[in-house]
Amino acid sequence: MKFKRLFNHLFLFIVTIFICGLLSSFENHQVQASASSEEYQQGVPEVAECLSCHGQSDWNMNLPSGDVLNLSVDYDDFRQSVHKDMTCTECHVGYEKFPAPHNKITAKNKREYMISYHDTCQKCHQEQFSQVTDSVHDTLYMAGNLDTPLCADCHQPHQQTHIDHLNIPQDNANISWQAQICADCHVDAFENYKTSVHGSGLITGENQDMPDCIDCHNIHAICDPSQNKFRKTSVDVCAKCHTDTEVMQKYGLETNVLDTYMVFHGTTITLLEDYNPDSLSNKPTCYDCHGIHEVGKTTPPTIEASISAMTLYPEVEVKQAGPPIENVGITGVIVGIFIGSVGALTINQLFKERKQDLFEE
Repeated sequence: MKFKRLFNHLFLFIVTIFICGLLSSFENHQVQASASSEEYQQGVPEVAECLSCHGQSDWNMNLPSGDVLNLSVDYDDFRQSVHKDMTCTECHVGYEKFPAPHNKITAKNKREYMISYHDTCQKCHQEQFSQVTDSVHDTLYMAGNLDTPLCADCHQPHQQTHIDHLNIPQDNANISWQAQICADCHVDAFENYKTSVHGSGLITGENQDMPDCIDCHNIHAICDPSQNKFRKTSVDVCAKCHTDTEVMQKYGLETNVLDTYMVFHGTTITLLEDYNPDSLSNKPTCYDCHGIHEVGKTTPPTIEASISAMTLYPEVEVKQAGPPIENVGITGVIVGIFIGSVGALTINQLFKERKQDLFEE
């Protein structure tokens, strides 16, 4: 009987511990779930959470100016982009709370909204951003021209794939996608370029060696063509191709163009640059004779295959130093005779004194 009572107590004790364990486990699970829910409310939203709204197609917002701001992001495009591993709030600062309402967009038009993200890209792309900061585009922007291109005008942030993996349909065949973006703003320049020896050769696919916009103007560090820096470095830009023997042989062109240019004009520019680097040279550079975007439309001056300073500048007749006698005048002649006479008498007297000294010895 005593053993049976002990067994019953032990059984009840074990059952009690088991039930308490179950209750504790359930309560702990509820606490964790509650904590997880709270963290979900306070933490940074994931891309999928943002796209639960922004994944809607044709979700637009009308701005005060009447501009339509598209708020839709295609998930398939985004997961193929170079930014697929980033969270939305790394760029869209101030939108961390989810699902609470976002900060109200205060931009009056679409351009003003884009400008609010002007400095965003530099957090990751510091090198490129620094190059853009020194470019003509950002110089104009800082001067108040808000229509100059920003990062997002050339790189769509929700769709931009890695530069090495781009497969963008081109409107002009073999023109690079970067040059095509330039053409969207620089319409007149691009029309001139398309009919030039460079553009026509590249577009038709006949001459793949031909340069397009970025070969001459760079991508991010775009120099102002009206400044002396571009004018002086433009010779080096042309020389990159026109001194390349392998490339020039294809088109039957000479490669000594830089040497012939440096005989006079190039040397003058170099000397001027050393003397005053900030000055704008008025000496001709390549594009003064050959054109800028319309290269090849006009026939440039004939350039000799073999040239030197002596063939350019004939031997100068050597003349005696000093002005001609007729330009001296009567007074000059009298002064000259007087000085000559005094000099002759002085020399003669010195000679006599020396002779006398020798005789006395």
